[in-house]
Amino acid sequence: MPHGWGMIREERTFRVRELELLRHAPRDPASDGLSAEGRSIAEELGRRRAAQGVRWERVFVSPATRAAETAAWILRGAGSQLPEHSEVPGLAGEAGSSPEAMAEGVRALIGQIPDGSRALAISHTPLVERAVHGLTGREPMPMAPCEGALIQVNDEGATRVEELRLEEL
Repeated sequence: MPHGWGMIREERTFRVRELELLRHAPRDPASDGLSAEGRSIAEELGRRRAAQGVRWERVFVSPATRAAETAAWILRGAGSQLPEHSEVPGLAGEAGSSPEAMAEGVRALIGQIPDGSRALAISHTPLVERAVHGLTGREPMPMAPCEGALIQVNDEGATRVEELRLEEL
């Protein structure tokens, strides 16, 4: 190699899409809505997420009222307006939904997220756990209300899954 020539190193920047898939907050035993405790937990989670610099470009919720209310209280706590959003029947799941089927549904949602953005999805247990199992091949411990997983997919399709537990949020 002639003097003064260095190695050229190609650097690649990956665009990542992120999905924060959470179980809904505690519900009111007399209705499908959230309890006072559930509203408080979801709002505090939103405050913590905002303090971490998290913003959501999309929101997906199951058809259950408690899922929509969880998203609303998280956004309220974050001081965020409701971004583009949709109700996704698959987030309610069906009895017997396999981990592989749940993972495929999550991948479809991730495909709707703009590159470099994060979305929030509110679902139910055991569906969140099944999705994590389908994506990673391992069964997580049961998720408490407002717990879930951060799923990151880069533009080459590589997937990373991180469990989000309340003590870590």
